[in-house]
Amino acid sequence: MRRIKSLVVTTTLLMAALLLACIAAEAALAHPSTFPDVPESHPAHDAIELLAARGIVGGTASGLFLPDDALTRGQAAKMLVNWRVPQAPGTPETIFPDVEGTFAPFVTSASAVGWMKGYPDGTFRPDLSLTREQMAAVVVRSLGLEAKARGLTEGEIDSVLHRFADEGSVTVSSRPSVALVVGYGLFTGNAGRLNPWDPMTRAQFSLVLARADELAERIAAGMAPAFLADDADPPVVSGAGTRPGPDGAAETPIDTGSGADDTGSSYTGEQLALAAFMDEALFKPHRSAVTGEMVLQNAEWYGIPPLSQLVIMAAETSLGDPQLGGTLARRNNFGCLRYHGADTPWGVLSDGCIWVAGNDWYSFPTADVGMAAFGRYLKVGAGGFYLPLLTSSNPDWERFAAVYYGSGVSGFSNYVSRLYSLERSFRASAARYGVSF
Repeated sequence: MRRIKSLVVTTTLLMAALLLACIAAEAALAHPSTFPDVPESHPAHDAIELLAARGIVGGTASGLFLPDDALTRGQAAKMLVNWRVPQAPGTPETIFPDVEGTFAPFVTSASAVGWMKGYPDGTFRPDLSLTREQMAAVVVRSLGLEAKARGLTEGEIDSVLHRFADEGSVTVSSRPSVALVVGYGLFTGNAGRLNPWDPMTRAQFSLVLARADELAERIAAGMAPAFLADDADPPVVSGAGTRPGPDGAAETPIDTGSGADDTGSSYTGEQLALAAFMDEALFKPHRSAVTGEMVLQNAEWYGIPPLSQLVIMAAETSLGDPQLGGTLARRNNFGCLRYHGADTPWGVLSDGCIWVAGNDWYSFPTADVGMAAFGRYLKVGAGGFYLPLLTSSNPDWERFAAVYYGSGVSGFSNYVSRLYSLERSFRASAARYGVSF
C-alpha cells in the first residue's frame, strides 16, 4: 500500500514538474526576440520589437539588428517614412546626386515633407551619421511640432536644458528642438549629459521613435502631455519606451556630419558660393577636414566672420592640413586651443588633452566638433576680447595677436605680419573666384 501511495505521489510530482516545465517553456517563447543581438534584457528590446512588428525597422541580411551601430542619414529617412507615411516611399528619383538605390525613394519622401534636408552643396550624404541634436530636429518636424518648438521662450528652454552638464554644447539653432524632445520625455540623456554631437545609435533611434509614436497618438487624441517645467519629473511615456536606459544602448564614437541641414539653418546664394570657394580653393588643396559649411556655421552660431576664421586657422594649422598643420590639426584643434579643462565653454566638446612641443592642448573627436569649439573660443575667449576685433571689416590683427599669441613671445611681429598677409591673400583669391568676404 505504501508502495502504491509512493508511486502515486511520485507520478503526481512528475506530472506537476512536466506541467511546470511546459508552462515555463511557453513563457520563454511568449516574447521571443526577432533579432539575436537584441535580447530581452536589452534596454531597447521592447521598442525594437514594436517597430519591427510594424515594418518600421528591420535587420541586416544576416538577421542581425546591430543596435549599437550609428544610424545613418539614409537609414533615418527610411525609418521615418516607414513610421509616418508607410503607404509611400514615393518614386526612386531624387534631387540629391549622391542618393541612389534603396534609400532614394525614402530620402525623396522625407525631403518632400520637410523632415530632412540636404547640405548647402546640394548633397544629402546618406552614409553620414545622424547626430542626437539632428534627431531632435527631424522628430520635431515629423510630429508637426516645429511651431511649438519655435514658440518656446528662452526661459522654458533653459529650464529644461540647464540640468544637463553639456547643455552649452547644443548649437543655438537646435536648442528649441532639443528642449522640446527632452520636455516631452523623448530624450532622457546619459549620466546627466545630452551628448548632442554624438551619433544616434540604431537602438537609441528605436527608443525615441517608439516614444514619439505614443506621443503622436496622444496628440491626435487631444491628450498631449504637459511640457516639462523646471524641476519637474520627466513625463512618463508608457509602453515600449519605458525600459530604463540612457536613450538606448552604449554610445559610439562621435562622427557628426552635423551640417546646417538639420539645425534649421539656410544659406543664401552668396553664402553657398562662398562655401564652395572655401572648399575648392582652400580646404581641398590642403586635404583639410574643415569645410566651408563649418565656417558658415561658426559665422551663424558665434558671429565670427568667415575671413577672420580662415586667417587664424591658416596661421595656426595651415587650414587644418593634416601634415602642414601638424598634430593639432590631426586632432581637430584648428585654432590651437590651450587646455583649460572641460568646464570651459569649449572644453565640454573636447575628448581630452594632448601634449605637443611640451604644452597641453585640447583635442576634439571630429572636425565639426573642433570647429564648433574654435568658434566658441573666438566668441567668448579672453573675456570676449577677440569678438569686436574679429567682427570688424578690417580686423586689428596686432591687437588680436597681442593676447592670442602673446606680445612678449618670440616671433610676435612675424606672426602679426603673417596674419595681415593671409588676409590680403584670401581677399584676392576670393575676388578671382567671383565672391567676397
